[in-house]
Amino acid sequence: MEAGYLISLIIVGVSLVLLIAIGIYAMKKMKPTLNNIERTQTNVQEQVEHFTNEADVMQKKVDLIMTRVDSTKEVAQTNMERMNELSDTASSLSHSLTYLKEHSADYSKGIAQNTYTELKTDGPRLAKTFKRAFKGTVEKQKQRHQNDSTQPL
Repeated sequence: MEAGYLISLIIVGVSLVLLIAIGIYAMKKMKPTLNNIERTQTNVQEQVEHFTNEADVMQKKVDLIMTRVDSTKEVAQTNMERMNELSDTASSLSHSLTYLKEHSADYSKGIAQNTYTELKTDGPRLAKTFKRAFKGTVEKQKQRHQNDSTQPL
């Protein structure tokens, strides 16, 4: 074998040993860094899960609040409709009261005239009927009293 060939084999062998030694040394130096990377990835994954859960809880709360807002909107709409109805009724009542105020003199004159007419026509007839009924009741009471006093106890 030639000396050049042997020298090249020795150089290759020493290079391989040096390469393996440097690789082992690099692995020892990089191992804590790789462990830190793994712990960081685990920590990041846990944080992502934590904040995802918190986001879900917040979304549920927002959905609940939105449901309440929709319910409140419906109640407010119903109340507004009722207020409009009340306003319409109050307006109608005000109109009716104004009309009554304007025509109250005519109504009171008409009522007084009707009452006077009824008293004039029906009054004597009612008085006559009342008088007849009163006389009949008095007569019956007298007869009853006389019958009770004549019967022995």
